[in-house]
Amino acid sequence: MRSIPVFAILSLTMLLAACGKDKFETKPLLEIKDYSAEAVSQGESVRIRVNYYDKEGDLGEGDFTYIRVRTNKTPIPNPGTYDKTDTIRSKVPVFPSKNTGELTFNVAYEFMDEDPNRNDTMYFKIAVVDIKGNASDTITTGLFVARQ
Repeated sequence: MRSIPVFAILSLTMLLAACGKDKFETKPLLEIKDYSAEAVSQGESVRIRVNYYDKEGDLGEGDFTYIRVRTNKTPIPNPGTYDKTDTIRSKVPVFPSKNTGELTFNVAYEFMDEDPNRNDTMYFKIAVVDIKGNASDTITTGLFVARQ
């Protein structure tokens, strides 16, 4: 009868343990759930839904940040007139202690559009900090287009 080396058994055990790793940690974990659209026109907005996992369930009243990253290579014309802030910080609404849930936010066309002469392409980086100061990793959305 052949014996399986101890190293192989340990490696398989570690692999199985890693695959079943609990999503609930002290540091909040974020995952993009979905988007309402990948392109918007004037008067529209994009709804972005993010799933969160937080062991202590103390994300309510924490800090929520999203950063717009423009991918256009040509600078916007007349930045003094058209340039907008790229970082939005706000509070997570108050809600009962839950260790999993969904955060939804809307990005209006007016925030996305900067160049009045052509489409604007961008993606967003998203992060949260719970009320005890535990910060999530930053997640990144796919590309969005503000159409002219």
